Amino acid sequence: MRAYEDFAAVAEDLIARGVTKPARLGIQGGSNGGLLIGNMITHWPQLFGAAVIQVPLLDMKRYHRLLAGASWMAEYGNPDIPEQWEFIQTFSPYQNLREDADYPATLFTTSTRDDRCTRGMRAR
Repeated sequence: MRAYEDFAAVAEDLIARGVTKPARLGIQGGSNGGLLIGNMITHWPQLFGAAVIQVPLLDMKRYHRLLAGASWMAEYGNPDIPEQWEFIQTFSPYQNLREDADYPATLFTTSTRDDRCTRGMRAR
């Protein structure tokens, strides 16, 4: 969470110093950067006017079932272990969506080579 808190702190500082305002602040990131941007819009939606999320990793409950996902468990942890999921869910944008939130305008992009969108990724 520290990286996400730091990113939000930079946005807050830009706004506080009058460099910009939320309506004019756009963010963009892909892959792991898509996870970053996903966390920005789910945890700090009030700071941004727009977001572009490219080939993102957003569902941290199921990421390890992706083609390359198991290789990322050393970095993120294993969501099948309850103690690890307790921490992982704090930065899982999919699990942190709220119906009552006012999210910034967001464009999601993917590609035909995006292994995060496979037929095998059905909810279990």
